[in-house]
Amino acid sequence: MLMKSGARKRRTLRPDTVLSPVSSPDEEYYLWALPVCCIRALKREVLRRPGERRRLELACGVCGRSWRITSSLDERVLSRFVTHAGPRAGGSHPAA
Repeated sequence: MLMKSGARKRRTLRPDTVLSPVSSPDEEYYLWALPVCCIRALKREVLRRPGERRRLELACGVCGRSWRITSSLDERVLSRFVTHAGPRAGGSHPAA
């Protein structure tokens, strides 16, 4: 069975998205290094219908971890979350 490339694109997140735990803003993790439950929570948020305000952080309902997006090239992620500068940018303040 062939899948339409557009359908696959909507479900796949770019692996270059970087997040940091709210409790440890100096640490950074690529999307693929997150626990599976946190990846699923991010996918659910990204695939929601537009219209809500952008979120400051991602909260996983399964494991209870909270994450901040430090960088991403995925437009869907950027449209849903405020990007926080990571340790390489000198802090964890929201990007302008």
